[in-house]
Amino acid sequence: MCNEEIENSRRPAIGALHQAGAAALTELLQFASPAPDQRQLPCSCGQRTRYRELRSKPVLTMVGQVQVSRPYYLCPHCHQGQFPADVELDIENTGFSPGVRRMHALVGQDAPFDRGREQMKVLAGLEVTTKSVERTAEAIGEDIAQRQREEMQKAVQLDIPAVVGKPIPVLCVEMDGTGVPVVKNEMLGRQAKTDGQPAHTWEVKLGCVFTQPSATKRASPSAIRIPPLTPE
Repeated sequence: MCNEEIENSRRPAIGALHQAGAAALTELLQFASPAPDQRQLPCSCGQRTRYRELRSKPVLTMVGQVQVSRPYYLCPHCHQGQFPADVELDIENTGFSPGVRRMHALVGQDAPFDRGREQMKVLAGLEVTTKSVERTAEAIGEDIAQRQREEMQKAVQLDIPAVVGKPIPVLCVEMDGTGVPVVKNEMLGRQAKTDGQPAHTWEVKLGCVFTQPSATKRASPSAIRIPPLTPE
């Protein structure tokens, strides 16, 4: 069966489920007016916003289109509006629910964006545009990449504790390598030290930092002596 035939066979059932689910979800998303003591909120300009009215917004969810009615606050100083419910529901500056945005990202990463639009219509009965699949998938991808860059930056910028003990006159650093036995399937395709022989171990680098006030006959000749560190 082609996509159109599959869609036609599923459309009545999906439509009924979406209609019932959207109606129930719309009822749940009708926020009441805030109480008198909750009609002011902090604003980014340092002043206080004031409650103005309830405003409705269409949002595409996994069960179809719903209407969200939520309180609107406006700052009389900088004239910046706020919808706290949008932040709570994770629908700020978007007409798609978090679940629908994740679906955009999934279909957008595996196929052309127009193909992803067709998949959302066939599999979930959701009508979206090719451009929305493109924009949402790229925005989520950039957000993931940015968080990965931040985590990598945290790993690079280590917090070194302040030295509170007595100064160490000399530090020695010694390094070496050794072989660690591993299971056979971990060595497939790896070159052994001897030609024609299978590899049996992985090389592991070891390091040691230690103090040694003076050189002795027992000291390793490969040790690197580090002079004392100065505040400069």
